[in-house]
Amino acid sequence: MITMRWPIDKTNPQPELLNKAADLLKSGELVAFPTETVYGLGADAYNAPAVKKIFEVKGRMPQSPLLVHVSNYSQVEDLVAGIPSRARQLMEQFWPGPLAVILSASNRVPDEVLGGNTTVGLRMPAHPVALALIEAAGPIAAPSANLSGRPSPVSAQHVLDDLGGRIAAILDAGPTGLGLESTILDLSRSVPEILRLGGVPAEQLEAALGCNLKVASGYKTAYHTGEMKIILCEDEEQWLSLAALAESERVALVHYGRIPGPSMDANKKAYTLSLGGQGPDLFTIIREAETRGYKQLIFAPLPSTLSGLGSALANRIRRAAGS
Repeated sequence: MITMRWPIDKTNPQPELLNKAADLLKSGELVAFPTETVYGLGADAYNAPAVKKIFEVKGRMPQSPLLVHVSNYSQVEDLVAGIPSRARQLMEQFWPGPLAVILSASNRVPDEVLGGNTTVGLRMPAHPVALALIEAAGPIAAPSANLSGRPSPVSAQHVLDDLGGRIAAILDAGPTGLGLESTILDLSRSVPEILRLGGVPAEQLEAALGCNLKVASGYKTAYHTGEMKIILCEDEEQWLSLAALAESERVALVHYGRIPGPSMDANKKAYTLSLGGQGPDLFTIIREAETRGYKQLIFAPLPSTLSGLGSALANRIRRAAGS
């Protein structure tokens, strides 16, 4: 299969490209598309055979439920058994945006989307291309457009690197904005729970709901990065010891704007990652370091106190390091 790559205007997407992509989705093909977080791998949410392809292409376990992306509230009503008042409140406050909510599913949602559950996760992306595509094609089931276990894709090239030749097309609107997946909030239970930290900080959700939220502590394995090992330093002493290794061309460092310890030798390869979400994103740094052939990517110790997007980024850094 040849994967078509269609450059598309990110603010005023060309209708002819949207229609071509929508036709592919309606015919049961997979199309990657940009959101404000990462690129998604889309299938018609009501087409069970098409949804199965997502699992085959990604190498994803079929027990893993998929998020369904919507563009309007009538689509939501068709996908769920009901919309509780607190869910509607959060939708009105945070949609379109990087928040997915889990609700009881209607009987229209294929089992393949649900992953053995009776609930469905929904989100309305804040990206003109994504919203226009969903309007043209209908609700789209879409995880991130990468091989399972790989860092999430924040550009069309990342998608091609992982899935080129396996999917029908990519709508290429350039790099995504946030470079961090959506927050997932389970509202199907009596006490809401955050299943994944992401683009909407937990503090904002707690303020909106007027309660403290538990964050699920499910274990996540490290990302697959070939021969490159990712290390998260526990303290400044370990950082200084390992940073000395960066004299080698095979080692790169990552810090957060303030370099721990003595100033860094200009000859050492170092990336700056903003824990506030500005500048180069985590997944781009990891993929670029891997492409450049580094054998180790060493992260400085994380600050002792983090909030907002910093908490979500710290979660991904710990996952990357397998800790």
